Amino acid sequence: MPRGWTMQDRLTFADVERLLSEPMEDARALIARKVASQFHNVVLTPRERELAQEILGHLVHDIAAQVRGALAQCLCDLPDAPHDVILALAGDIDEVALPVLENSTVLTDEDMVHLVLTGSAAKQQAIAGRKSVGPAVADAIAQAGEREAVATLISNDGAIIRPAALNEIIDRYADDEEIIDPMAQRDDLPACLVERLVTLVSDRLRHYMIERHEIDPAMAAIFEEQARERVLVERFQTIHADEIGRVALQIAERKRLSASLLLRALCAGETGFVETAFALLTNVPEERSARLIHDVGPLGFRAVYARSGLPEIFYVAFRAALDVIHELQADGYLSDRPYLRHCMLTRIGERFPEIEASDVDFLIDRLTRRLSAVSWGKGFAA
Repeated sequence: MPRGWTMQDRLTFADVERLLSEPMEDARALIARKVASQFHNVVLTPRERELAQEILGHLVHDIAAQVRGALAQCLCDLPDAPHDVILALAGDIDEVALPVLENSTVLTDEDMVHLVLTGSAAKQQAIAGRKSVGPAVADAIAQAGEREAVATLISNDGAIIRPAALNEIIDRYADDEEIIDPMAQRDDLPACLVERLVTLVSDRLRHYMIERHEIDPAMAAIFEEQARERVLVERFQTIHADEIGRVALQIAERKRLSASLLLRALCAGETGFVETAFALLTNVPEERSARLIHDVGPLGFRAVYARSGLPEIFYVAFRAALDVIHELQADGYLSDRPYLRHCMLTRIGERFPEIEASDVDFLIDRLTRRLSAVSWGKGFAA
């Protein structure tokens, strides 16, 4: 440390000279702290303030991370710190940037959106955890943020997250309880998101949401059934083909071979279960039932469906889903489950353009609730 320096020294031209000539990192770090500690001092003369900015301009490009880090620590909570200096520090290595990203009010939303899109996971997480996060920044984190940043954002009560961004997060992390569960407990959930989330969360949280949002008991029962169907169809993938008939029979005995369950299974490519289920519903031998279901003509599946007793409103959805199955099977893409579900959402969505849904299960959920004729507020209408 140069002899006689204290943190209370006034800025002088000698500081610039020392800055340019001082070989010791500790000494340059001291200059950084000294300048930053006096930068917001209202008694600085215009020339002293100009001098401080000149020094900061050198320090922010200092070769030593220790010096840049000292500058960041001292400037991160100053509301009148120079914007160009703060932005340079925010774009520095994580060790330097994080205090600025977490605390500085000098950064604009535009700055932070750019930093989210170009920065490291640690930088994204620092921005997501700020005391307040604007909707444009939250949008960027929802679309491009790493998992840790998204989890931090969802748990941040100071973040303003628009419904479209919440939907984006659900699309990316529907199976991640550490993200979905905190989302379900946010105070600012719109009704349309409550509707979607209640079928994704754990039983404990589902009951909490039903009580908190005062969901009608009849609608609550539908939500419970939809959640069970989602889990069941996921488990079909682990069941051996030889066992699927027994599973279908057990479900039929419980009177739960619903149109929504069969449609979910078809959209997941579980054609074996669907063929067995229709055979049980129509009391037609499975081989004949399967032949009629996959008949390329217009009458085969129409006859099977009419005999099954399933609601007519679902017929066009089944017809669209079968068309997708046949097309992808011919092209060799049937085993690509994500692509299959995307095609199902697109094709079935075309038959129901009035229903907004970002995944095929949610589309089926809304079809089911339309059929139930249960009204639960404007935000939950299909």
